[in-house]
Amino acid sequence: MLWHKSPVAASLLLLAGLVSPGHAQTETADGNQWRPAVAEHTVYLDTADGRVVIELNPAFAPATVTQFKHLVREKFYDGLRFYRVIDGFVAQGGDGSDLSDELPTATLPAEFERPFHSDLNFISVQKNDLFAAETGFIDGFAVARDAAGKTVWLTHCPGVIAMARGNDPDSGGTDFYIVIGQAPRYLDRNLTIFGRVVKGMDVVQKIHRGPRDANGIIADQSDQTPITHAYIAADIPADQRLAISVMDTNHPAFAALLSSRRQRTHEFFHHRPPPVLDVCQLPVPVRAK
Repeated sequence: MLWHKSPVAASLLLLAGLVSPGHAQTETADGNQWRPAVAEHTVYLDTADGRVVIELNPAFAPATVTQFKHLVREKFYDGLRFYRVIDGFVAQGGDGSDLSDELPTATLPAEFERPFHSDLNFISVQKNDLFAAETGFIDGFAVARDAAGKTVWLTHCPGVIAMARGNDPDSGGTDFYIVIGQAPRYLDRNLTIFGRVVKGMDVVQKIHRGPRDANGIIADQSDQTPITHAYIAADIPADQRLAISVMDTNHPAFAALLSSRRQRTHEFFHHRPPPVLDVCQLPVPVRAK
């Protein structure tokens, strides 16, 4: 199959946004269109297939981030596995407490949403979204807010990481999931999103899937993808860390990127799409060294 060498196929990749838009941007002289990821809020999740880098968001889920970092530092996740994986939906890992009748030792309060304040630097993407009055970005994370503009929440875009729970909203504690397929936005404000994958989605997509008729549960542990090691970037020497930079969603360069994705003017389009933009269709560009 040599389709990837076709000029038309290359155009399709670019138009679909599958080529990292960060490489298409012109960096300003002082480089301030990129912000460094905070080492204390960056988690490395290693599997046999490679490393997944997660950026945590304490501004929206402070209690969940605190507990997750504590569990990582206690090496709780080392050796645990992804035991419930539904293709096109989520990959869920941890100690399996989400499947038992017993709650985790330390459960967490639901952090589904938070009050909106003007200092949150909300960058609007679209109003009258299917699941919210308005969507946008805050510091690199896709968000939505209500019609009154008083409440804001993180959205279930591909790559986000959230805490699993039972029917009780405050029953999460250890097990987490990563969205690996289409954005399940109906889960917004029903589970606590506390981070997102900024590098390594190719590794995430290699996680072994479970059978759909078993709700993705992988009964045989030998078929489950293991977490070999999880650790926080701040806990290792600086020269051993990945230098992760995220495009600043407050920068004019990001506004230009939004505009280009909303207005599909490329000659490829025979029927030009309407000038709308799903907040989950624009992964924020990331650079890693």
